[in-house]
Amino acid sequence: MKTPVKQSPIKSSIISYLMLLATLMFIGCATPNRLVYSSGFSFANYDFVMIGKPDSNNTTTTLYGMDVEFANLLSSYNIRVVGDKEYLQLPSDTQKRTLFARIAISAGGERILLTASFDDAVTGKTGASITTYSKGDIFDPKARTKVFEDASVTIIKALRQDKGLVITNEKKQ
Repeated sequence: MKTPVKQSPIKSSIISYLMLLATLMFIGCATPNRLVYSSGFSFANYDFVMIGKPDSNNTTTTLYGMDVEFANLLSSYNIRVVGDKEYLQLPSDTQKRTLFARIAISAGGERILLTASFDDAVTGKTGASITTYSKGDIFDPKARTKVFEDASVTIIKALRQDKGLVITNEKKQ
């Protein structure tokens, strides 16, 4: 019977340190996207969305056009964007299929945080919330685009799953 080979404590410590370092590097490179649904929520139940605007007080940051990109993204997945005045004129059954969506962007240090929240327009109940952040300067358009694209991937995945959609750019001949 062979006797197990013992590693020196120094070699074992170095291996443990390298494994920890590799794990931390992997975690540090990952873009954290978090999607949370409230109980019973599904995008499948909604066909319309109102996009909230930043308030006119200086309490929110500018969205740098991401509110328009957000509306375009949702429109490309068969969710019709309606204005708040238009919403008031919709029949009640259509209002029940409408979400109120808000996005916000903030920065701290060298990180940009983007959140998107989806509420039922009739009840006000929060249905889903998406949060993502990325390294970068909020004044750098490329960094803002990256954090928006990261959030978009999560939103698209949720819409495809809940609504059973497949979007393609290929033209049928």
